[in-house]
Amino acid sequence: DTCQNFHCKRGKVCHADKQGKPHCICQDPAACPPTKDYEHVCGTDNKTYDGTCQLFSTKCQLEGTKMGRQLHLDYMGSCKYIPPCTDYEVNQFPLRMRDWLKNILIQYYERDLNTSGILTEKQRNKVSNPFQ
Repeated sequence: DTCQNFHCKRGKVCHADKQGKPHCICQDPAACPPTKDYEHVCGTDNKTYDGTCQLFSTKCQLEGTKMGRQLHLDYMGSCKYIPPCTDYEVNQFPLRMRDWLKNILIQYYERDLNTSGILTEKQRNKVSNPFQ
């Protein structure tokens, strides 16, 4: 069997052509072995797949398309429903990002107060009063 020592990346399986030469082809997602509920995975397309085999074989079949490039394993487990953001949350987002960034800069400032580490003197002055 020419496929015995021939390895393919995830989502593909070895198939010997008419001359017996091994090639990797996309695995049919329906041919993936059955999985338990705890083996489900969530793709970046927010779809729950029965397992990584099904996810990667689907990604393989979409190869060369925008969907195929964007599809990745997001997290282990079934996808969770994430409600769309409200108008209030969308309006608050820039303010919350500003506050988050300010907190990060202050942490760097406080950590490197006595050294010339990450922040320059100008940056340190700006961080000490970020709304100048």
